[in-house]
Amino acid sequence: MGERLIIYWDVLWLINFVMDVILLAVCGTVLRLPIHPLRLAGAAAFGAALPLGFLWISAGPLMAWVVKTALGWLMVRAAFPLKGWRQTFQAWLIFYLGAWLAGGIIYSLAPPGEPTGAAPFWILLLLAGGMTAVTLSLWRRARQQGAWQVELTVSLPGGVARIPALVDSGNRLVDPLSRSPVIVVEEESVIPLLPEGWQEGAVGADSGLCPRYIPFVSVGKADGMLLGIRPLSVEARRDDGRIIACSGAIIGLTRQQLDPAGRYRALVPAAWDW
Repeated sequence: MGERLIIYWDVLWLINFVMDVILLAVCGTVLRLPIHPLRLAGAAAFGAALPLGFLWISAGPLMAWVVKTALGWLMVRAAFPLKGWRQTFQAWLIFYLGAWLAGGIIYSLAPPGEPTGAAPFWILLLLAGGMTAVTLSLWRRARQQGAWQVELTVSLPGGVARIPALVDSGNRLVDPLSRSPVIVVEEESVIPLLPEGWQEGAVGADSGLCPRYIPFVSVGKADGMLLGIRPLSVEARRDDGRIIACSGAIIGLTRQQLDPAGRYRALVPAAWDW
């Protein structure tokens, strides 16, 4: 008679939960998404519990694959405030890339069949998560310069400005009154298109641009202020020709040079469906 296999479902749930927390945290870090610990933990708990059903319900390989694919999609939607299916697909892809990468790291460091104690196992799990985060972050950084460069078209009363821009998913600056996303633009790029006397009396200018001051925090400046205006319209053209309408955007003017190399002169938040 063969040996009896004993599986402790609570231990299995705990392992799945810890791994899901690590992978979701890696996903949020790589994509620079806002991470809310309770929300992330809830998504990880849900993701760890559902696969336990396969201990009692037999399912074929295809059904198991479909369930796991849908589960990953639901987990990233539950863990992060994602906008649109494109951002959801990106988070889902990073989540599963992280899972495959972490699994490969664990397999290479502790091949099946070799005994591993409880403490070394958890250390190995955390090590795999850290190595996965570093690897995916380096991969994203290498892709970002080309994939996230866009041409920004800003329509103002004095004309249209076309500005090279970088989509910065870490830019979550919003206007505190309207909660509209803020696109940071070098002042010199748009000043010639603003009404006369704008710089002398910016906040009181009656030009339909709804000027306002926008507080911000950055490295070395804890109480900064940007002068914000509402343009007539803003569009961003990607390298593949797709045009994104940046509806509701506020333009925040800065006198600082955003990129010393001059590759971009504006920072666009990932607030729209990219």
